[in-house]
Amino acid sequence: MENRLAPLVENHNWFTLSRFGGCMRFHRIRKYGLALLLALLMLIVQALELTLAYFGITEYRLTAQMPDLPFALALVFCLALRTARQDTTFLLRFGTPRTSVWLSNVLSLLMAGVLYLLLSIVVNVVSGAAAVALYPQCSDIFVAQRYQLPVGEFLAMLLGDVWEVLPWYLLWLLEYTCIIYLLACCLRRWKGATIAVLVGVPALLITLIVLPTLQGVAEAVQSSDQGELMAMLFRFLGWLEKAADFTAENWQWIQGGAAFVSLVLSYLVMRGTRQPE
Repeated sequence: MENRLAPLVENHNWFTLSRFGGCMRFHRIRKYGLALLLALLMLIVQALELTLAYFGITEYRLTAQMPDLPFALALVFCLALRTARQDTTFLLRFGTPRTSVWLSNVLSLLMAGVLYLLLSIVVNVVSGAAAVALYPQCSDIFVAQRYQLPVGEFLAMLLGDVWEVLPWYLLWLLEYTCIIYLLACCLRRWKGATIAVLVGVPALLITLIVLPTLQGVAEAVQSSDQGELMAMLFRFLGWLEKAADFTAENWQWIQGGAAFVSLVLSYLVMRGTRQPE
């Protein structure tokens, strides 16, 4: 019997056969518009603040104009909840390979976050330059001493600051995107268990750490041993300081390891999604 699929398989690469390009086009339509809308709203708010300050109605404070990473992560989180549920179900309905769906989900979330991050830089640069240009005419606009510069020097300084932090922001966005997508996948499949783990594990750790100390404090108070009480308090504070120092020194490795584990687990969780009928 003639295999009619053989010419199709031989003449096309994995990118075509896996429908990965179609998945990315679907995500582009679903996600990138929201990133553009948020950036536009951010620009409108900045323009409104500058306008009100120009007419002396309010005071405009120009602080460090950095990429808006918190809002980028919030955008990724909101999109991940929809991606793990409606978008994944829609793509699987047409027999799309799970590997393509998973990879397109992660990449589209990352690209949406990167798009908003870059747009936030543009908005901040434009609003900052406008504030510096308008400052001589606006007595109510407060600009820190380092920003009392010509517009050209201000832009050069601002772009230099952004160029220094942007690679780190992109790395953190990648890592948190992997973690957020795993969380969204777990919430989709095991909502109750996931919420219980998110709430229960920190509560259990706090209980295991704090409860023995509280018991020791209670015993020291009952025995009126002030020296033992102070020694116990100093030991506990010293342990907390060592734990905080270790976490601060190794946080990038901890965060990177958590992101890698989340990326692998997200594929395993997503792969178990049933094919829609």
